Amino acid sequence: MKILKEKTWQFEKSGADGNVQLFGVNIFDYHWETTGKRAAVTDPLYGQEFIFNIYTVVIGGDKKEFAAGEFSNCVWGFYLYH
Repeated sequence: MKILKEKTWQFEKSGADGNVQLFGVNIFDYHWETTGKRAAVTDPLYGQEFIFNIYTVVIGGDKKEFAAGEFSNCVWGFYLYH
């Protein structure tokens, strides 16, 4: 019997405000549309819990979803649901 893992918000990367490559592009160059939802995430370095907003963005005609927020002033964390 195959056991399926439950999907969760997984840390993808962090970086400075205005300069983070996500989905192969600088995510700050695109318009983020809020979904009105939020995700509970954990900082991978310090284990601190955060509640980040969930956004969608259209890149090359494809809609992508991610959770993002600031870990500290101008340092952003990005999470993908998988």
